Amino acid sequence: MKLTLINPNIITQKGDFFGSGIPFFPITLAYTASYLREKGHVIQVIDAFGENPKKITETKEQFIQGLNTEEIICKIAPDTQAIIMYASLVITHNANIQLLTKIRKQYNLPIIVLENIHSVVGYSLMKVQEEFFNAGANFLVLGDPEQKCVEIINTIQTKQTPQTDGIIFKWDNQIISKPIKNYPRDLDNIPFPAWDLFPLNHYWDLAYSHAPMNKNYLPLLTSRGCPLGCEFCITPFMLGRTWRARSPNNVLDEIEYYIQKFSVTEFHIEDLNPTVNKERITELCQEIIKRKLNINIKIAAGTKAETIDEHTLTWMKNAGFSYVSISPETGSEAVLKKMNKKFDYQHGINIVKHMHNIGITSQACFVIGFPGETKYDLKLTRKYIKELVKAGIDEIALFIMTPIPGSKASEYSPLGYKNLSQLTFSPKWRNTYKELSHYRTHSYALFLFWKLRYHPKKIFQHAKNIITKDFNTKIEMALWRVVKMHIKGKIGKTL
Repeated sequence: MKLTLINPNIITQKGDFFGSGIPFFPITLAYTASYLREKGHVIQVIDAFGENPKKITETKEQFIQGLNTEEIICKIAPDTQAIIMYASLVITHNANIQLLTKIRKQYNLPIIVLENIHSVVGYSLMKVQEEFFNAGANFLVLGDPEQKCVEIINTIQTKQTPQTDGIIFKWDNQIISKPIKNYPRDLDNIPFPAWDLFPLNHYWDLAYSHAPMNKNYLPLLTSRGCPLGCEFCITPFMLGRTWRARSPNNVLDEIEYYIQKFSVTEFHIEDLNPTVNKERITELCQEIIKRKLNINIKIAAGTKAETIDEHTLTWMKNAGFSYVSISPETGSEAVLKKMNKKFDYQHGINIVKHMHNIGITSQACFVIGFPGETKYDLKLTRKYIKELVKAGIDEIALFIMTPIPGSKASEYSPLGYKNLSQLTFSPKWRNTYKELSHYRTHSYALFLFWKLRYHPKKIFQHAKNIITKDFNTKIEMALWRVVKMHIKGKIGKTL
């Protein structure tokens, strides 16, 4: 069959330049494209963001990068037999529904929608199924999409009722839900993402990404899922606290393929929790060294600090890892318990010290505004940030908790948003937003003050990196992005 796969726009919430507007590569869609192509289907990709990321459309609350709805629809091949849409991020929900509605008005074709299982800012299609079906969807795919899409396409061709698990579909005017029973374990058999179908040069020309970007890069997904049950996260609901890993050899084969095909030597790991198996990461590093690959690897989305130690980090440094993000989330033991998360504070200090000593850039992420958090808890978070600065942390990120449907915390969080696209890390609709925003801004200022006090050379290096675009931290890159867009007169008016 001729299939058209659509990646939506990237959207920035006004005033939220460090939590939204990140140009994530659509890795779920790229895996689906490669798998379907391997099964003999003809694939067209419309990357609404990637085809023109420098085109910015302004709304009252957002900036939308990429093609507009009419341009997307005009690009759909006339001989397309089914459409697959990617519901990438929760902030894009309104735009996803609007696009789906307009496609349905013009095309009487099966429409399949995929959810994003590889990001904490994705969202569960099960929780919003009614909106998608009302807009014209025929199938919603839950969890890993590759094999499910093949089976759905087969049922479309044979006009039989779908039997695969992990889908919700409309059949004879009835909504039928088939929950996920199993998660694919042999990830090595899935072909590498079909990045040849995507406009990679347009992503690279932006000069900013999720992880600090120094040159042309590609994302890696070395594992899927996470075994933890953090209550602010959607992953436990969407993937059932499972963690499945690719073999080190398979990951290295992908890296070598990209080096040869795209001349890329920088890679950003987008796993939810890549270092669950310490031995596997060490083996991966050993294999990189064995194959004599001169590459730069960055853990973009963060990892569990307790799964790595000084020995592991030394191997990672020798293999080319240059950036590692960890997630203490809070400085308060009481809030950790509310979050259903464990974190060893002293271990966090120890590994940050080691990364500082061996030259790995480090980031620590925090969630503030979790239900039940007190002013005293926030003081403890700020105190721990100071300890991390002393140890040599290179940057921090403070995210205001937002209750994405599917997360456990959304069941008991104070609500007040009008639509899902308001669920960003700067939730202005929250009653406590001004207070939390002030705390965040003040904490960033203190972070820079403490850094100037304990590691003054790093402050001057930040300034140099922004000027030269040789980014070592996300915040350097984000500031450069804001300045760049300010000069264009697009986003600067809201600064």
